[in-house]
Amino acid sequence: MLDLKNVNVGFGDAPLVVAEASMSLAAGERLLICGSAGSAKTTLLNVVAGIIPRLVTPGRFSGEILLDGQDLRSVSKDFLYTTIGSVTQNVEDQLWDLSVEDLIAFPLENRGTPKAEIRARIEELLNELHLNALRGRRVLTLSGGERRMVAIAAARAASPRIMVLDEPTTGLDPSARARLAAILAATVNETTGLLIAEQDPTAFETIASSVRLLVAGRLSEPYEAGSIMGQQKPWIDAGILPPRRTKNRLESHATGGELLSVSGIETRLKRPDGSPVLRNASLHIKGGEVVGLIGRNGAGKTTLFQAILGLAKIATGTITIGGANANEWTVARRARSIAYLPQNMRRILFNMTVLEEVLFAITAGGKADDAATVKARAALEKYGLSDLTDANPFALSARQQSLLGLACADAAQASIAILDEPLLARDIHGRNMLDLFINTMISRGHAIMLISHDLDLVEEVASRTLILDDGQIVFNGSTGDGWASTAFQRLGWPIPSVLARGAAA
Repeated sequence: MLDLKNVNVGFGDAPLVVAEASMSLAAGERLLICGSAGSAKTTLLNVVAGIIPRLVTPGRFSGEILLDGQDLRSVSKDFLYTTIGSVTQNVEDQLWDLSVEDLIAFPLENRGTPKAEIRARIEELLNELHLNALRGRRVLTLSGGERRMVAIAAARAASPRIMVLDEPTTGLDPSARARLAAILAATVNETTGLLIAEQDPTAFETIASSVRLLVAGRLSEPYEAGSIMGQQKPWIDAGILPPRRTKNRLESHATGGELLSVSGIETRLKRPDGSPVLRNASLHIKGGEVVGLIGRNGAGKTTLFQAILGLAKIATGTITIGGANANEWTVARRARSIAYLPQNMRRILFNMTVLEEVLFAITAGGKADDAATVKARAALEKYGLSDLTDANPFALSARQQSLLGLACADAAQASIAILDEPLLARDIHGRNMLDLFINTMISRGHAIMLISHDLDLVEEVASRTLILDDGQIVFNGSTGDGWASTAFQRLGWPIPSVLARGAAA
């Protein structure tokens, strides 16, 4: 179906991003490509999907890409994008302010598909992907996980023979991950193929037929999926946390005074049935704590942190920051106490250089003196960004942008950091940097709220866990007790794999 032969991709004078990449995707194959952040997974998948060099022309490109034996660079766009459906890592790049149904219909309407067939296909995909609850919703009002599932539905609308997915589990809760894996496995037959790039292979270990590791733009030979999952060395050599690793729990610290309290809040934002997204939600966070927040996609996690930050209005209840009632505080004032690091750092970057971004975090937009500059440079060096002080933040890789977020939060010395699905935790270097940040915050007597569907990460770093369900905090206790709680059992999720392996041993 698809063949790459000695493909090289380079930008500017930098070393090749992809070097001598050769691979094939056969009909019926489910190929999983794993690599650490910055290993060129996204660039490679852009080549496979025809984005490079058809839509994006790199400074250096060589090699062959064959689709059904034809040069992918010369086939018609209609054939290319009917044959290959793709979803990018930054799913927002593929979304518009449309309704869920209109976004799924969009690729079919472009092909002149009859309306009756479009309606039937929308119904099929909404049912198949369990998206019926999102009918009529505007895509840009959805949670990150919901947006990704809708984008996958749109990519599958025209029934492409090859699906190319870049980090498709990002933002998905464990049930949605399992459901997605099962659906993707069922779509592969003797005429179709599946190519997935992931840092975390666990979601697809039961459906992948083969695995290739990507290190610094170079592809390994294929491994049989069943044989590599239990190994350690190949993953570590590729800079990836092994899928069947042992637990590595961070040291806990004594707790201090209360830094944040949320008491009985109800949001003005409503669900389609008219009920508030959050109702009577309460929590507290003390200095020295790492508090995990988990819940289904659409449970209200995004709305909760937006309410804390002042980005979502509350109808009733009280938010207290540092012992003071913060209900009337501006977003800017709250930001001086609470650092927020989203999944997609591009949402909060707006300065011209990396150094200016950190200086803004320190001074809140005020004048930066020599001491602030020294502090900013030290933070950049701490997180391995000292060579990029003059770079534009938007020219950085997703990994570098995440590290920049850590540097900004560290230098600003906010008392609380909210980490929303930190993708850094998925590879060895990124996890080390995240652990460094967490330990720095806790040693200062500060606190972290970790919002994540990565249950292994929550188990390893969070001393306390909150479970949000149906707009309320339904569990608030130690992380270990959380996995055994009725509230967690109602989610229908498996316990963290690091615990399951320990129990099996």
